[in-house]
Amino acid sequence: MARIGRMGAVLTAGLVAVLLAGCAGPDVNKAGGQAARAPVVLTLANPLGSSEEVDGFAGEVARLSAGTIRIDVRSRWRYGQVAFESGLIGDVRAGKADLGVAGSRVWDSVGVTSLRALDAPLLIDGYALQERVVASPLVAQMLQGLAPLGLVGLGVLPGPMRYPFGVARPLRGPSDYAGLRIGVPQSRVGSATVRALGATPVWLGSGGPIAGLDGIEGGIGLIQGSSQYRYLTGNVVLWPRPLVVFASREALAKLTPGQRRILARAVAADAAPETSVLRDEQRTAIADLCRSHQLRLVVAGSADLVALRRAVRPVYAQLERDPGTRRQIAAIEAMRAGIAPEPAPGCGAAARPAARAGPLDGVYKFTSTPADLRAAGAQPNEVVPENYGAWTIVVDGGRFALAQQNTQACTWAYGTLTVKAGTLQLLITNGGGLAPTGALDKPGELWTYRWSLYRDALTLRGVTGAVSPAPTMARAWRRVSATPSARFFSSRCPPPVNALAG
Repeated sequence: MARIGRMGAVLTAGLVAVLLAGCAGPDVNKAGGQAARAPVVLTLANPLGSSEEVDGFAGEVARLSAGTIRIDVRSRWRYGQVAFESGLIGDVRAGKADLGVAGSRVWDSVGVTSLRALDAPLLIDGYALQERVVASPLVAQMLQGLAPLGLVGLGVLPGPMRYPFGVARPLRGPSDYAGLRIGVPQSRVGSATVRALGATPVWLGSGGPIAGLDGIEGGIGLIQGSSQYRYLTGNVVLWPRPLVVFASREALAKLTPGQRRILARAVAADAAPETSVLRDEQRTAIADLCRSHQLRLVVAGSADLVALRRAVRPVYAQLERDPGTRRQIAAIEAMRAGIAPEPAPGCGAAARPAARAGPLDGVYKFTSTPADLRAAGAQPNEVVPENYGAWTIVVDGGRFALAQQNTQACTWAYGTLTVKAGTLQLLITNGGGLAPTGALDKPGELWTYRWSLYRDALTLRGVTGAVSPAPTMARAWRRVSATPSARFFSSRCPPPVNALAG
C-alpha cells in the first residue's frame, strides 16, 4: 500500500465523558427532561501525540462525576518544540488551559525540585515499583512543590519505562556511551545522567526528528517503525516517564470542593488500570519488534551494571543535597527491596499474552474502485492496482490478516491490532503478494483510525497527524461473519497460514 509510515495518533479523549454526560444522572429530572445544567468542561493540555495515557483519567472523571464534569483533552500541545513540557506548564499558569499533564522529568526546569526522586537514574526500574510509588504518600509530598507556581498537583499517572537505544553499537556500560550524542527530552536529571556516562545530552522536541544521534533514551513502543536504532539494552531501565496531572489554582477555584476531590480521585483510580495497559503495550511492542527483526535486544553484564551505578553516583550526590529528595530516594529504595525484579524484555520471552475476544472480531469485506479511492482522499500516486479491488480482513483478538486483489494485483498483510476508546491501530508484522508497482506493506508500519461499527458496517476515518491509509477507508467494511476464519480469503494469494496464530 502506498504512502505508509509511522506517526503519532490523536485520539478522541472526551468520548467516554460525552457518552456518560448524555446518560441519566443526577442532573436529569424525573420526567425525563433536559439536564438542569450543562456539564463542567475542563480543558487539559496534553503534550503527547495521542490522548491514550490520559483517556483513563478522563473516563474516571466522567464516571465519578456521573457525567457532570467532562475533560476536553487537547493533545499535541506545543508539539514539535524542544521545551514543549515547560512551555505547557507556563500555558496552564497563564490560563490557556484548566489542567495539564507533564512528565516528572521537566519540573526542575521550572524551579520545582520536589519531584526529582521519580527520575533518579536506575531507581524505579519496573511497573510494579512505579505503581507502588505513585500510590504512596510520597506523591502528595512531592506535589506540594507546585504551589509557588500557582499550580495544584492532582496526582501522578504511571508512564512507560525508558531504555537506552544505540545506533552503531549497544549501550551496555559507561564505556559504550563515551563521546556519543544521546537524545533525551528536556530534563536536568536526564542530562546530568548522560553526562555522567561520558556522553553529550541533546534535548529532543516532541515528535521531532531523531536523526543524527548516536542513541536515545525512550520507551519501547516509541521505537516501532524507526529503522535507525539497532540495539535495545533490555535489562537497563534508566527511569520511567510518569505524568504529573496538575491544574491552575484559578481553575480549581471555580469548582466545588466535591468536584476538586473527584479530579484527585480520578488520577488515583486510573493508576492500576494504566499500569496494566502499559505492561500489555510493552509486551506487544517487544513481540512485534522481535517478529520484524527491527532491532537487536541485548543485555548488560553484571560488570556493566555495577559500572553504570558507579558512574551515576555524582547525580545522586547532587540530588541528595536536598534533604527531602534524599528521604524520598531512600523510601523508594525500601519499596524496591520488597518487590521481585521484573524480567527484562527479550525475544526469547516475547510470547504474546493469550488473545482475548475483541469488539471487532470477525470477517469484513468491501470492494472499491479507483474512483472510490480518489473520493477517500488518495493522492494520484496512490491510485495503483495494489490499493483497490476486493478487500477482506479477518480480526481475531489482538491480531488481523488482510488481503486485497483485482485483475492486476493480489496482496496480503498481517500484524497486531489495538482497539482503545474510539481509536483502532494496525501494526504491520509483514506483507507480500503480487504487486505490479511494488506497493507492499512493510514491517513496522502503523496505521491509525477512528472507527464506528453499526449493524455490521465498520467505518474507518482518518486521524489528523497519523497515518490513516486512504485505500482502507474507501468504503465501509461489511461484517460477513462474527467468527474469525481464514477460509474467507481467496485461494489466489492468501496471507500465510500462521498469520493469525500469534
